[in-house]
Amino acid sequence: MDHTTASPKGLIGLLALMCGIAIASGYYAQPLLGDIGRAFDVPAGFAGAIPMVTQLGIALGALLFLPLGDIVNDRKLILSMCAAHTVMLVVVACSPSAAALTWASALMGVTTVTPYLLPAYAAKIVGAHERGHVTGLLARGIFAGILLARTASGYIGHYASWNTIYWIASALMLAMTLILAQRLPSTQPRSGLRYHQLLASLVTVFREQPQLRFAAARQGLMFGAFNAFWISLVFLLEGPRFHMGSDVAGLFGVVGVAGALAAPLFGKLADRRGAMASVRLGTAMASLSWLVFAAFGQHLAGLVVGVLLLDLGVTASHVSKQAIIYQLGTEIRGRVSTIYILGLFVGGALLSGLTAYLWGAFGWYGVCVLGFIATVAALLLSYADAPAGGRAAALLA
Repeated sequence: MDHTTASPKGLIGLLALMCGIAIASGYYAQPLLGDIGRAFDVPAGFAGAIPMVTQLGIALGALLFLPLGDIVNDRKLILSMCAAHTVMLVVVACSPSAAALTWASALMGVTTVTPYLLPAYAAKIVGAHERGHVTGLLARGIFAGILLARTASGYIGHYASWNTIYWIASALMLAMTLILAQRLPSTQPRSGLRYHQLLASLVTVFREQPQLRFAAARQGLMFGAFNAFWISLVFLLEGPRFHMGSDVAGLFGVVGVAGALAAPLFGKLADRRGAMASVRLGTAMASLSWLVFAAFGQHLAGLVVGVLLLDLGVTASHVSKQAIIYQLGTEIRGRVSTIYILGLFVGGALLSGLTAYLWGAFGWYGVCVLGFIATVAALLLSYADAPAGGRAAALLA
């Protein structure tokens, strides 16, 4: 039986917490890139590839596992992915070389899909009138996890070895998996398709849902710009201007949490007034952040202001886009999530790779140009003609 009008007391808060703990695994490495490079005696460019392969792994995991939400019991799927992710965190922590760590990070990324299974699951167990608010709460958990992951790993990595955080993360994931096993209600599959039919139908869903195509493209650009900042920040702070370590880079995650805390507000705004205004506002704020980084990024105060703008903008955009795509059809919600998350992490991976190159070639200002171009492109796409049959929609068909 589906619980579509109310959820057990405290369950949504528990799901938001799990979103944060699970997604954090994909971002622990970012403040530690310098430490990882020194530990394995590899250059910064090689260490900088670890976030890229992790993002690609998450995209592959989304493709393989998120569609299953339409044809299997969500509870079993979520618990299975949580257990697999716990194992892969241990594998990362045990990596004996840079090459092994790269492969382990990619495989860990494949299992980092629980935070993207949970919003679609939550949308099934609550009423339509609170769907945007609940989505916002889970988004707050996701963005808080992404940002505080950097704080935790940067601080712990400064005083212990780089892999200590992964041992801690595996213990947290195990504990949360056991708790969820006691609390998650079951849902019934809403599609009778077989798995290979389900994967093939992703193409049909992609072609028939122009709003989804635009949302995936815009958030891929936004998330790529978001990653570009956080990957390059540790190299900026370790450079001759600041001479600071991974612990300080991680502390910027605390600043960024202010944006994550605003996520439910944008969810409520999407429920009341429609989501596109919030999408445009958030994208404009993210674009402005890169101008601040370029003009004042050589000062800590400028970095703080830019982080607030960037994280609030990306959060607002993400929450509002989810409010749009989760209204596209209950029976295709798993596939909608798949396409959206694929767009998000493919964009994140591509811009992560470009960031490593641009930092080596042009330094901080090269990264600022990349981030500004990506966010402005996302803003322009928010004014495109998205309805089916529209001219701009045809460009993404």
